[in-house]
Amino acid sequence: MEATHNTWWWMKLSCIRSQASMTSMPAPLLCAGIIGYRALLRAQLPAKGRLGIYGFAGSAHLTAQIAIAQGARVHVMTRSPAARELALALGASSVGDAADEPPEPLDSAILFAPVGDLVPPALAALERGGTLAIAGIHLSNIPSLEYQRHLFQERTLSSVTANTRKDGHAFLALASDINMSVAVDPYPWDRADEALLALSEDRVHGAAVLVFD
Repeated sequence: MEATHNTWWWMKLSCIRSQASMTSMPAPLLCAGIIGYRALLRAQLPAKGRLGIYGFAGSAHLTAQIAIAQGARVHVMTRSPAARELALALGASSVGDAADEPPEPLDSAILFAPVGDLVPPALAALERGGTLAIAGIHLSNIPSLEYQRHLFQERTLSSVTANTRKDGHAFLALASDINMSVAVDPYPWDRADEALLALSEDRVHGAAVLVFD
C-alpha cells in the first residue's frame, strides 16, 4: 500500500512543469503549494469569482494558477516588480503594488505576505459577503479596523493553520491536470543565508529552495 501511495505522488509530480530539476521542484509543491490550496479553500472563492492575492512568492504563484484554471479573475498586489511580471505571465488579470486597490471588488482574497498592515486594505477591497484568508503561520500586528469599512456587510476574516492529506491529494491532482508551472530559485544548503537575504529583498523568482549536495 505504501509503495502504491508513493508511486501516485511521484507520478503526479512528474507531470508538473519546472525550470528546476526534480531534486528541487517537489519542495514548493509539497509545502507551499498545499498550504496555498488550503488557503484557497478557506477563502471561499465562488465559481469564476474575483480573487485578490496579496504577496506573490512560492505559495501564491502556485495558488494563482489553480484559481485561474478554474475560471477566476485573479488580481495580484505585491511590492516586487519581478513578482508582478511573473503574475502577468501566469495569467493574472491585473497587478499592483502591495496595498493598491484592485480594479474591481473582490469575492475573496488571500494574504500570503506576513504583513498585518495589509489586512485592512484587503478587507476593504472585498465585496459584501467576501472572505479574506490569511495563509501564513506568522503575521505582524494588524492595525485597528473600522467596522463599517472593513467588516460590515458580512465580510469574513479567516486564518489557515494546517493542511490534510486530502488537501495534498487534491492539490497535486489539480496541479497535474493543469500542467502547473513551478518557478524555483535553488540555493545550495551552505548558502542558506543568501537565500534568506534574497527573500527579504524580493529577489526570489517564485520559491526559494535549499538543495543538499
